[in-house]
Amino acid sequence: MKAIVLQTLDGAQHIGFILCAIPPGDIEGDCMFSIVPDDAELLEDPNVVELLDRRDLGESQVELSEDSRSLRIHSHRLDDMFVRFETDGVGEWGYIRQGEPVACGQASTINSQH
Repeated sequence: MKAIVLQTLDGAQHIGFILCAIPPGDIEGDCMFSIVPDDAELLEDPNVVELLDRRDLGESQVELSEDSRSLRIHSHRLDDMFVRFETDGVGEWGYIRQGEPVACGQASTINSQH
């Protein structure tokens, strides 16, 4: 999984990408954010603002689950982020807030784009 597409919760609008660098056979690596929303109004959405903050930090640490179906992203001084996938490569992204995952949008791997 080298790139993840981020969309709004209803899947109607593109927000950006997470670009991952995880060495083969490893479960930890780095990632960067490319945030290029379809609609400029999304730049005011608090969830997108947090993505922009992550982008501005540069690299974040990413940890892949053992089954390769979820990621946890750690960025300095920000809530952890998660991305979860179903077997078809489509899923959701969001933030861990007060210990609980809060979905903010849809996510998919580049391979699963239709």
